[in-house]
Amino acid sequence: MASFMDDDPGENEKLNFHSIYTNVCLTLIVICLIIIAVSSLIDTISKNSTNHSHISKISICDPQNGRCAKVNAGRRLETTN
Repeated sequence: MASFMDDDPGENEKLNFHSIYTNVCLTLIVICLIIIAVSSLIDTISKNSTNHSHISKISICDPQNGRCAKVNAGRRLETTN
Protein backbone atom coordinates (compact mmCIF):
# COMPACT_ATOMS: atom_id res chain seq x y z
CA MET A 1 0.00 0.00 0.00
CA ALA A 2 1.44 3.34 -1.04
CA SER A 3 1.44 6.34 1.20
CA PHE A 4 0.64 9.87 0.08
CA MET A 5 4.24 10.75 1.06
CA ASP A 6 5.71 8.35 -1.52
CA ASP A 7 7.06 9.95 -4.68
CA ASP A 8 5.38 9.09 -7.93
CA PRO A 9 7.99 8.05 -10.54
CA GLY A 10 6.40 10.28 -13.20
CA GLU A 11 6.48 13.27 -10.89
CA ASN A 12 10.31 13.22 -10.61
CA GLU A 13 10.64 13.50 -14.39
CA LYS A 14 8.27 16.49 -14.45
CA LEU A 15 10.19 18.22 -11.68
CA ASN A 16 13.50 17.51 -13.39
CA PHE A 17 12.25 18.97 -16.70
CA HIS A 18 10.80 21.99 -14.90
CA SER A 19 14.10 22.53 -13.08
CA ILE A 20 16.12 22.33 -16.31
CA TYR A 21 13.71 24.66 -18.11
CA THR A 22 13.91 27.20 -15.27
CA ASN A 23 17.71 27.04 -15.20
CA VAL A 24 17.96 27.53 -18.97
CA CYS A 25 15.58 30.50 -18.91
CA LEU A 26 17.38 32.16 -16.01
CA THR A 27 20.76 31.56 -17.68
CA LEU A 28 19.55 33.22 -20.89
CA ILE A 29 18.25 36.20 -18.92
CA VAL A 30 21.59 36.55 -17.11
CA ILE A 31 23.53 36.37 -20.39
CA CYS A 32 21.32 39.06 -21.95
CA LEU A 33 21.74 41.32 -18.91
CA ILE A 34 25.52 40.88 -19.03
CA ILE A 35 25.56 41.80 -22.73
CA ILE A 36 23.48 44.92 -22.03
CA ALA A 37 25.73 45.94 -19.13
CA VAL A 38 28.94 45.44 -21.12
CA SER A 39 27.66 47.33 -24.15
CA SER A 40 26.47 50.18 -21.92
CA LEU A 41 29.84 50.28 -20.18
CA ILE A 42 31.72 50.35 -23.50
CA ASP A 43 29.46 53.13 -24.77
CA THR A 44 30.01 55.18 -21.61
CA ILE A 45 33.79 54.72 -21.72
CA SER A 46 33.99 55.64 -25.40
CA LYS A 47 31.91 58.78 -24.86
CA ASN A 48 34.08 59.87 -21.92
CA SER A 49 37.33 59.35 -23.80
CA THR A 50 36.20 61.25 -26.91
CA ASN A 51 34.70 64.21 -25.02
CA HIS A 52 38.14 65.49 -24.05
CA SER A 53 39.17 66.00 -27.66
CA HIS A 54 35.80 67.10 -29.02
CA ILE A 55 35.13 70.83 -29.18
CA SER A 56 31.60 72.01 -29.81
CA LYS A 57 31.35 75.04 -32.05
CA ILE A 58 28.76 77.69 -31.32
CA SER A 59 28.03 81.05 -32.82
CA ILE A 60 26.91 84.16 -31.00
CA CYS A 61 24.74 86.25 -33.27
CA ASP A 62 22.53 89.30 -32.84
CA PRO A 63 19.07 88.44 -34.19
CA GLN A 64 18.24 92.07 -35.00
CA ASN A 65 21.06 92.88 -37.39
CA GLY A 66 22.50 89.40 -38.13
CA ARG A 67 26.00 90.24 -36.97
CA CYS A 68 27.95 87.38 -35.38
CA ALA A 69 31.00 87.28 -33.15
CA LYS A 70 34.10 85.35 -34.17
CA VAL A 71 37.60 84.84 -32.79
CA ASN A 72 40.33 86.14 -35.08
CA ALA A 73 43.97 84.99 -35.23
CA GLY A 74 44.93 87.40 -32.41
CA ARG A 75 42.46 85.66 -30.10
CA ARG A 76 40.19 88.70 -30.03
CA LEU A 77 36.47 88.74 -30.60
CA GLU A 78 35.23 90.69 -33.57
CA THR A 79 31.88 90.93 -35.27
CA THR A 80 31.10 90.00 -38.85
CA ASN A 81 28.23 90.85 -41.16
